[in-house]
Amino acid sequence: MGFLGIDIGGTSIKAGIVSREGRVLAKSQIPTAKEAGVAGVLDRVTKLVDALRSQAGPDGLPLAAAGVGVPGSVEVDRGLVRLAPNLGWRDVPLREKLQDLLKVPVIVDNDAHMAALGEMWQGAGRGYRDILMITLGTGIGSALILNGAVHRGVFGYGAEMGHVKVLKDGPLCRCGGRGCLETLASATAMVSLAGCELERGYPSLLSGRTRLEAREIVEGAAKGDVLSREVLNAAAHYLGTALANAALLVGPAVIIIGGGVAQAGDVVLTPIREAFAEALGAWQVNPVPILAAQLGNDAGFIGAAYSALHPPGA
Repeated sequence: MGFLGIDIGGTSIKAGIVSREGRVLAKSQIPTAKEAGVAGVLDRVTKLVDALRSQAGPDGLPLAAAGVGVPGSVEVDRGLVRLAPNLGWRDVPLREKLQDLLKVPVIVDNDAHMAALGEMWQGAGRGYRDILMITLGTGIGSALILNGAVHRGVFGYGAEMGHVKVLKDGPLCRCGGRGCLETLASATAMVSLAGCELERGYPSLLSGRTRLEAREIVEGAAKGDVLSREVLNAAAHYLGTALANAALLVGPAVIIIGGGVAQAGDVVLTPIREAFAEALGAWQVNPVPILAAQLGNDAGFIGAAYSALHPPGA
C-alpha cells in the first residue's frame, strides 16, 4: 500500500506515491490547466494518479490514503478550499470530490503546511518537532510546526509570516496592507528593488537584462556585484528581523528557508543569519539553526503523503 501526495499549484500539479517509511515510489507532474475549472483540474489529477500507480507497481499499486496541498485558505476539518486565488477557486469541497474519484480517505491542507511537513519527515527538518519554515517566491509562504503538528491558529491562518508588518507605510502589498514582509523580502521584492536601482543608473553586472530574475541577483552577489549584495542584504535585514521576532514568540528548534533563492546556500543564508542574530541580541543564548530546505519541488507532495499517513488530529 502506498500513500498518495498531491501538490496542486497555479501552473503545475506535482504528485507522488510514498511508502510508509517515506521512500518515493513514483512521482510525476503535469500542467494544472486551471482554465478548465475545478472539474478539468480534477480530471487531470485522476489521470496523473492512474499513471503513478502503474509506475509504482506492475498491477497498479493500491493506495491507502491521499493528501492534497493547495495554495490558499483551507478548512482542514471539512476539506473545503475556502479561497485559492491562484487557481480561481472559492468554496470548493475538494476532499469530497477527490474521495469520490480516488475511493480513499483524503486530507486537504494549505500547500505551505504540506511542504513543511515534508521537510520535517524527509528533509532539512528531520529530527526536529518544532519548525518554522519560510518559502521565498512570488510572495512569502510560511508554516509553523509545533510538537510535530501544524499550528493553524483558531481561524486557520496562524504563522502567516508573509503579511507580518515590518515597515510602517512601506510598499503596498497584494493583501491591501503596507509594509508586509513579502513586499520587502520575497524574490519578487528583490527583483523590484534591483530594477529600481538599475533604472537610476546604478552600475552593476545586472545591467542590460531585459527581464531580471531573483536567481540572477543571487548569482551577481556570489560574483561580488555590489548592487546584488545590497539587494540581498536589504531583504535579509527585514527577513532576519521578522524571524527573530517569531523565534522569540514561538521558540522553534530550527528555521528552514525554502524556495529557489534559498538553494544558493550561504550567499543567501549568511546575511539572513547575521540579521537574525543582530535582532535577537542578548536573547541569542541557544542559537536557532537556519537551514536551506532540501526537498525542492518534492516537499509539497511528500508532506501531503505524510498527512495522509498521519491525519491531523488522529
